[in-house]
Amino acid sequence: MRDSIKPYRKIKKSSIIFFTLFLFQRLWIGDKTDQVKGPVRIVHRFVDMPKQSASFYNATSRKMEKVHGCLPAMGYSFAAGTTDGPGSFAFEQGTTTSNPMWNLVRNFLAKPTDEDVRCHEPKPILLATGRMTLPYQWQPQIVSTQLVLVGNVVLAGVPGEFTTMSGRRLREMVKFTVNETDPSIKNVNVIVAGLCNTYSDYITTPEEYQIQRYEGASTIFGPHTLTIYLEQYRDLAKHAVLGKPVDAGPTPVDLSKNRLISLMPPVIYDAPKWGREFGECIQKAQLVARPGDVVDVKFISGHPRNNFMTGSSYLAVEKLEADETWTVVATDADWETKFIWERTSSLLGSSQITVKWEVPETVVPGEYRIRHNGYYRYILGGVYPYEGISNHFQVKPDVYY
Repeated sequence: MRDSIKPYRKIKKSSIIFFTLFLFQRLWIGDKTDQVKGPVRIVHRFVDMPKQSASFYNATSRKMEKVHGCLPAMGYSFAAGTTDGPGSFAFEQGTTTSNPMWNLVRNFLAKPTDEDVRCHEPKPILLATGRMTLPYQWQPQIVSTQLVLVGNVVLAGVPGEFTTMSGRRLREMVKFTVNETDPSIKNVNVIVAGLCNTYSDYITTPEEYQIQRYEGASTIFGPHTLTIYLEQYRDLAKHAVLGKPVDAGPTPVDLSKNRLISLMPPVIYDAPKWGREFGECIQKAQLVARPGDVVDVKFISGHPRNNFMTGSSYLAVEKLEADETWTVVATDADWETKFIWERTSSLLGSSQITVKWEVPETVVPGEYRIRHNGYYRYILGGVYPYEGISNHFQVKPDVYY
């Protein structure tokens, strides 16, 4: 992570949200548990959203209407961003009118047809992504829909971010369908599992879509995206309960056969500064740490993208055991650790990493060290491993007066 401030804020925010949700959930659930019994069934279908139609009850006209999906498009309010993450320029949420200047920019990339404009109303189209195909589709038209039935628990694997009300309507519809199809299944619990297999931005209700805030402008298949999904998942739920197969649907574009364009520059080479070595600990840990303290060490490093260390770790906090062996007590997967990389010289290819360990309250006193593992890219070719180990330090229990 290049920025030493913003990533911390995001991590801290995530930590606060996670632990708050966990504590309230633990308080609400208590010791209550329910045993899940029954068959395991999975159904999956690819859906070409712009070609789908559905029935929709118009509360204004009090009539059933036949509605259909649209080619993907992003609205003006998409560029406005969200309340806690605003966008650039003068875009604002709630925009339902277009601007000639931005339309000119849009048309240079891809001009929407009159049908596209009508289909997405009241969303003014800023990016006609459904008509942008170079070097490949900018947004998916064929999405993955999936439903998993485990006894009385139903997982609806959805290809986008459902708003709270959209998710509630989906849960209610799936639950109703399961109960209607097989009344013997009691206490149906439906879980919306977001971002499964495909990402197609947001899914709002038709009412939310009319307001055209960020989420509505990011609902790419038009005002009745949710309406179409409700019918799709109703059909999937019926087939899952009855144990019947579903048609696979159209085959989506296989992007793995094409080399995806990356704007991330490759790692050319790594080299430590003069007199240094990869893995060398250039900032030692304090000799004594207590619960709540932060142990902070730095190492000469290669670029982390040389090896993503999948299945392993860039760092390990280790404790010395009585038999003189070291036991790993924390890795880069733990909340209590931070791994920060920074380039110290682009010309020389020099880098350093900082490892921070916030000593937890539950720590076992003893002798500790911090180990860093990484890879460096040699200027003449090849990627090679290295290891760095900090000085030993003592972790002692907190002192109370």
